[in-house]
Amino acid sequence: MALILLAVLLYVLWHLFGWLAAVEPRVTPEPPTFIYGAAKTRFTLIEYGDLECPYCKEAYPRVKQLIDRHGVLNWQWHHLPLPMHGEAAQREARLVTCAGWLGGNPVFWQAVEAVHQHSRGNGAGLAVPIDQLGLQPAVSLQHLQACIQDNTTVRRVVAEQTATAAQKRIDATPTFELRDNRSGRTIRLSALLDDAGMLSAMDWLARK
Repeated sequence: MALILLAVLLYVLWHLFGWLAAVEPRVTPEPPTFIYGAAKTRFTLIEYGDLECPYCKEAYPRVKQLIDRHGVLNWQWHHLPLPMHGEAAQREARLVTCAGWLGGNPVFWQAVEAVHQHSRGNGAGLAVPIDQLGLQPAVSLQHLQACIQDNTTVRRVVAEQTATAAQKRIDATPTFELRDNRSGRTIRLSALLDDAGMLSAMDWLARK
């Protein structure tokens, strides 16, 4: 009997601490947090993106393939949920941030890909419930839902990234910047470049 009570107590405590970690984890995420590609590269492609944006959805596989082909370049996602896309874009930004917070960098990008795949776009939200995004068992559904709903730090991160974009007068998605991590210099790209264009941009930035 004592063993049964101990097992029940441990189960309750595990769920309680898991919920608390989802709502307010110990480690505070600060942008930039999630990087696709090598952690340390000479150049970083920064995408100001909205997960309800059809153009971001269209660009996603092209950006991913570009990064996979260039070892000197990685990819940083910067949230910019547009007002026209309402709460759906805000919620999806929190969803992928929470997924990454709870499951790590690979799960963040898995969540971004899943949301792009299942988003109906233009503020209509996801076509499937979040338990059908394929994020379990990497992250607990209960903890993910608690984080999306109640985590004030995640909300602050999304709000701060949105404000940073506004300060730079970026109001369209996707918008891309290329940063030289050695010099700290950044240029804004007129569009997502192909391989030759990206190599030229990196060469130009390296010479500045």
